[in-house]
Amino acid sequence: MLFRLLLLVILLIAVNCSDLINESELESKRGLLYNPKNSKPYSGKVYKLYTTGSKMREGIFDLGAIDGSYTYYDNEGSIITPIEENKLDLKDGKKYFPGTDREYWGLAYGLYQTGEISYEVFYEGGKLSSEYTYFKLDGSIKDPIFMSLLVRRGDVLYQESSPEPYTGPVFDIWENGNKMLEGSYKNSVKDGKWMEWFSNGQPERQYSYRHGLKHGYWAEWHDNGLLRIEGNYNNGKEDGTWTYWYPSGQKEKMVTFKDGWWNGRLQKWFLSGQMMEDISYKEQVPVGNWKYWFDNGQVKEERNYDNGLSSGDWVQYYSNGFMKHKINYNSGKEDGKWVYWYDNGQKKEEKNFVDGKKEGKWQSWFIDGARKEERHYLNDLKTGLWKEWYELQAREERRYRNGKLDGARRKWYSNGQIKEEGSYSNGKENGRWTYYLESGKVETSYEIKGNFLSRVNVDE
Repeated sequence: MLFRLLLLVILLIAVNCSDLINESELESKRGLLYNPKNSKPYSGKVYKLYTTGSKMREGIFDLGAIDGSYTYYDNEGSIITPIEENKLDLKDGKKYFPGTDREYWGLAYGLYQTGEISYEVFYEGGKLSSEYTYFKLDGSIKDPIFMSLLVRRGDVLYQESSPEPYTGPVFDIWENGNKMLEGSYKNSVKDGKWMEWFSNGQPERQYSYRHGLKHGYWAEWHDNGLLRIEGNYNNGKEDGTWTYWYPSGQKEKMVTFKDGWWNGRLQKWFLSGQMMEDISYKEQVPVGNWKYWFDNGQVKEERNYDNGLSSGDWVQYYSNGFMKHKINYNSGKEDGKWVYWYDNGQKKEEKNFVDGKKEGKWQSWFIDGARKEERHYLNDLKTGLWKEWYELQAREERRYRNGKLDGARRKWYSNGQIKEEGSYSNGKENGRWTYYLESGKVETSYEIKGNFLSRVNVDE
């Protein structure tokens, strides 16, 4: 009796094993699975494996078609229910089971608006492990076509044999046979997920469209396989945080968007990882404290904005730590004392403003501390005595009144010899003007009265 039971078990196992076959051993034709050994639609159990060797799914087929539904498994062998792809969590370029830190394994799918399955795709460890399979509304497979088989008439793509704008999946390949792109169109408009690859097989770009607008996850990679850009679109506009990386994997930039506008922090880093800048916007308008750094970590510049207007102290530094300038704004207008320095710490220039207008004494110096220039303003107009120096002596003196030259004007050579002298009245040359050679000898002289000019004998 025991022998008969054992024989029955062995026979049952043999029968079951003969009906169990790897999906990769069958041929797919027009949405049906065929046994290549007899070219007949397959009936029996079918399974599919992850690349790790564990079971991904299994189902029973009858005459080439699934009878009922598949049973799906994760990488640990637990039965799972396939999840709609857009409900999976996205973190660092990987898909996760919703609300968990578990990388997604298994089937993900998309739906037509009417509820029918529009596509299926498999994930392993949170990453795509298969091509997208597209379905018609009746459940049959819609095969992608070569991009080269589409023709453009105006701005519309058509399948050569069809008068209708193309709807369906497409793909293209590189000359070496590697895949170049895959995506889909609806009425000649990009729709759904698109993928592009470098010729070496590495992903180059992943993006999605909805109703012809960029929508959803967007990612780009360097040709070494590391992420270059990651972010999201919402109805054609950047939304949320976008992150950029150098080819080395070092973070390069983070920008926050709202409806396509900068909104929030914008940060940049040097290739070394040192912060380069940290600034903020509110709906594209500069706000708050802005800060910049040199690649050695030294602060480079600080600014302040109040609702888009320059505000408060703005300070800039040299890479050696010495201050370069310190200026001030009030409601977007220059205000108060503005001071500039050379990179050795010596003061270079000093200006004064009141409510955006030049006011008072303005001075500048040479790098060794010698005086260079002195100017005066009154209510934004040039006024009073203006002086300029060579490093060792006077270079020029002139006077202004109400913004116009008025009074004596003199210039000197660097050796101290007078170069020219004359006077202005209400912005116009007036009276005698004399020009000298560097030796001190008079070169020429003339007299101006109104619009008349007369030469003066230099021997007078």
